[in-house]
Amino acid sequence: MQSLNKILKNIGQSTANPTGVLTATKTDKSYQNFANFDLPKLKVALTGQKMVDISLVIHALQELYTISGIPLSIEAIHYNFILEEGVLQVPIKLKIEAHDYCLFLIYSEKCAAAFVDARNRLQTLKKYRAVYLSKVPMTGDQAPQSALTSLRFDHFRVSSQHPILENYAMWWSTSREPLFQHSKSLQDLEQISKALDGYESYFIGRFFKALEIPEFTGEEVKRVALPKKERTLTVIGPEEQVILLSFSQKKGIRLHFDRYNTPFGYRAAIIEQLCIAIQAYTIRLQLRDLPRDTTTRSRGPEWYLEMAEKNEEVIGFVDV
Repeated sequence: MQSLNKILKNIGQSTANPTGVLTATKTDKSYQNFANFDLPKLKVALTGQKMVDISLVIHALQELYTISGIPLSIEAIHYNFILEEGVLQVPIKLKIEAHDYCLFLIYSEKCAAAFVDARNRLQTLKKYRAVYLSKVPMTGDQAPQSALTSLRFDHFRVSSQHPILENYAMWWSTSREPLFQHSKSLQDLEQISKALDGYESYFIGRFFKALEIPEFTGEEVKRVALPKKERTLTVIGPEEQVILLSFSQKKGIRLHFDRYNTPFGYRAAIIEQLCIAIQAYTIRLQLRDLPRDTTTRSRGPEWYLEMAEKNEEVIGFVDV
């Protein structure tokens, strides 16, 4: 079983932004709704290959808006919104002049129905405008079909940032959750701890694989032992929020959020949906009858019981 301390020394910043620009090729006719927002029409057709299309669209946007003298910035590629019911992924998030746009690529009737759902959800956020490029006509009578996916481990990526530890905690009192022992988050965190009990080494290896840490990219999931002294890893989660993960035999695996900049709904949704993802993962391990951790097994469940008896306004700082 590998040592976490050794691995963390070698982890650096990971990037997933595409490089280089592809040249557009002649393909089928495309449809778009840029004119609905008084925006110039893009002269680009979709190829059907998503990453190729994203590169083509970004190039076309930058070229057209430079010529038109319209301020444009590409904010993110594959941007993930964390919502109460799941994760909404936007292929390209951009700002044009003073407005925020989410650009979707539509390849089929199924994609069209998912776009209708995504547009409706974005309208409730009251900030983002939904635009599309489509290979199929958008007739306006498509019934919505859920555009959400479950939260996955690969919705996170490694960061080289060094946040101020004192700003990060697992939970803090809000008007919606004034007491930790009565919070939905405590229930979810306890379930995470119970699900991981004896399987922490597998989860760390699987999570590192999702983060694309070099020595974990093979097919087989490598196990990583919990350290005696708490160690931390900084990751970027959905909506580009910085999250700290801490690892120790005393308290297990914990999530810590910036309590000054993390909305209540975001924190609650991440904890609840990660709870579901971890439970599903450990059930698969149990079905394979894999040996559980012994000497490095955490005392996390005991720590949560202790925290549930306290009336503190902030729970779960990183050990320093």
